[in-house]
Amino acid sequence: MNEFIPDKKAYQSNRRRMAWAALAMMIVCTAAVIIDPARMAQADSILMMMYGSLSALVGAYFGFAGTGSNLPPRREDDE
Repeated sequence: MNEFIPDKKAYQSNRRRMAWAALAMMIVCTAAVIIDPARMAQADSILMMMYGSLSALVGAYFGFAGTGSNLPPRREDDE
């Protein structure tokens, strides 16, 4: 993580909240589509763009969250 971030614990908790809020928004939109599919048919392209963006955000958070400290040490002969 960047050394310029003064409060790293708050930064991590805010990122976690953002990812969970995006996941909750995807669940709410899925429920809305299941409840009234005819009404949501007009917003099909917007919903697809929203799902793509939010899933990329959630995937990036959960994917990059574990890669920072879990990497094996580099060997000298890997270059």
